[in-house]
Amino acid sequence: MREDRFLLGPLVARAFQQYWRLTRGVYLSVEACVIDDAGRTLLVRQDESGGWSLPGTTTRNGETLETAVRRGLRDIAGIEVNTKPELRGFYSASRDRRTGQISPTGERGQTGLYVVRDWRRLSPPSTPAMNFFPLGSLPAGLPPMTAERIRRSHEGRTISQV
Repeated sequence: MREDRFLLGPLVARAFQQYWRLTRGVYLSVEACVIDDAGRTLLVRQDESGGWSLPGTTTRNGETLETAVRRGLRDIAGIEVNTKPELRGFYSASRDRRTGQISPTGERGQTGLYVVRDWRRLSPPSTPAMNFFPLGSLPAGLPPMTAERIRRSHEGRTISQV
């Protein structure tokens, strides 16, 4: 009888995992590490917290990650990506579905990080709160994990261990 209890626990846990996967909303988003000719990285100031982040957006239904990163950069920064952006990796984070920004109370999901080096400015950015920063002078309000993803992107490394 005691052995049955040990076997039943993993089966119940597995059933709940399947249920949660079907009933919970999960998002898929993208972030872009846009690097200019001087080796600086584009960062966007978040409205709510005043901190800085990489430009990013949540994917739409039926949209590929590459299409989402191109749309996001065009809408947010007025940037057109000239060549295929380089997917550097995925990480888990909580994001606000409305703004696409990392949030401690947001929904969980996966974020793909792209590196964009070949781009051109189409129009002025939709928000004046963006700027290019040298790797050695990233702003103080930047989360440490974002700074590490930026450093790894500049070095050509993956983000899998960030």
